[in-house]
Amino acid sequence: MTTLTLHLSRSISRDWQEGDEIVLTRLDHDANVTPWVLAAQDKGVKISWVNFDVEDGTLNLDDLQKALERKPKLVAVGYASNSLGTVNPVEKITKMAHDAGALVYVDAVQYAVHGSIDVQKIGCDFLVSSSYKY
Repeated sequence: MTTLTLHLSRSISRDWQEGDEIVLTRLDHDANVTPWVLAAQDKGVKISWVNFDVEDGTLNLDDLQKALERKPKLVAVGYASNSLGTVNPVEKITKMAHDAGALVYVDAVQYAVHGSIDVQKIGCDFLVSSSYKY
């Protein structure tokens, strides 16, 4: 997944400009964080971090909404957390992000073997998984 996201992050970030923003979460696996951090550093792009509730392990959607007010270029989010098992509301996150004009990149590797995925229903721009988890 890290290699897959690294390659895609380089393609997606080609049009980013210094001063643009992206949104990452503190609930994600490093495979969906470090490639974006590296691309952001190379392009002079700011990263807005979305936290999670330490009591219940859910993503803080209020933090996400605040980050989206700055019109980021991209929101990268995991479908499910590898460490906590939290399943994120990716359909809702996608709608929120699209309403702000952001692309949505969903790392589904932790979820794909546990549930069905309807990419059209989610509406995300990118949904990735890797067969090594299967």
